[in-house]
Amino acid sequence: MSEAGAQRPVRATLGARADGRDAEEATRILRGELGAPHPVPLPQLPELSPGTEALGRTITHLAGLNVGLTPQGFRLTAARVGDSAEVRRLRAAHSSLVSLTADVLAGEPAGPTVIAVAGPATLAAALALPSGEPVLSDLGALRDVMQAWAQGLAELAAATASSLPGAQPVLDVREPRLDDVLAGRVRSSSGFRLLRAPERADVAAAWEALAEATPTWLPVHPLLTPSAAAAALRLPAPGEHPGEWEGIAAFVEAGRDVVLQVPPAAVGTRVSARAATLATPWRRIGLPAASLSALTVSDTPGALLAPEPLRAAAIASRDLADALDVVRHDDLEALL
Repeated sequence: MSEAGAQRPVRATLGARADGRDAEEATRILRGELGAPHPVPLPQLPELSPGTEALGRTITHLAGLNVGLTPQGFRLTAARVGDSAEVRRLRAAHSSLVSLTADVLAGEPAGPTVIAVAGPATLAAALALPSGEPVLSDLGALRDVMQAWAQGLAELAAATASSLPGAQPVLDVREPRLDDVLAGRVRSSSGFRLLRAPERADVAAAWEALAEATPTWLPVHPLLTPSAAAAALRLPAPGEHPGEWEGIAAFVEAGRDVVLQVPPAAVGTRVSARAATLATPWRRIGLPAASLSALTVSDTPGALLAPEPLRAAAIASRDLADALDVVRHDDLEALL
């Protein structure tokens, strides 16, 4: 880790989605509780528009591919047809969210801004061909979609940076269908046939192409080589046994940043106790306290939270980062 990296504080972010349709309230909550230096997410508001969520945002920003929305879900359309009006509205939802964030910040630089997107494996299972079959069923189409995915999302990050003053966008790749896709458990549209798993190298190559083009957080999966280009690697927090932290130790010792998904604490748990469950095995495995600067702590992505629980989750993530940052300075004695 560079000297500059070692001086960074432990950071916090949030992967939860916001319940309701009030984008301004959700934005003010996240920006108010997770200001710089923390990477603040653009809120995901599924009730307001699927275009603000990871999957909808991704499908509506595929470079050079036309998409329509049917009662069965998203599917590719012929070039002469173009994108449907509904897809154009979903695409505009992201732009509106960026403009709203700029208004909320009122001239303040946006700083690190996290944009949740769906990964190529999840996309291949969710997006259909014009025939209605999943993209995963056609190897040629799959490779075209993966290429359009990496190019389109890099363009999305660049457009966000140009529209949101002072923003440093980072794409947070979510792959909830990755296990099913790699294990060949995705079914055809009829449900009678299992679709062949894609080449693991193709998924990894798509991840790498995006990470080389723009700052990206990528998941860690036991069947895929961790990306060398990712700005950070996202994975669940291990247990308290030091041996469970060996993989993270290898990443940190190699100078990598890590986004650690920490499960919510039981009611009444002190933040120092939460910090100890992370900092104690970190130190016992031999990582120096100063290397905690490689960490960004997060919740587990996907929860749907009303405004006050969303605020509480953001505060909990920030407080955990602050407690770990004290350990970074003062070691484990800070938790006594």
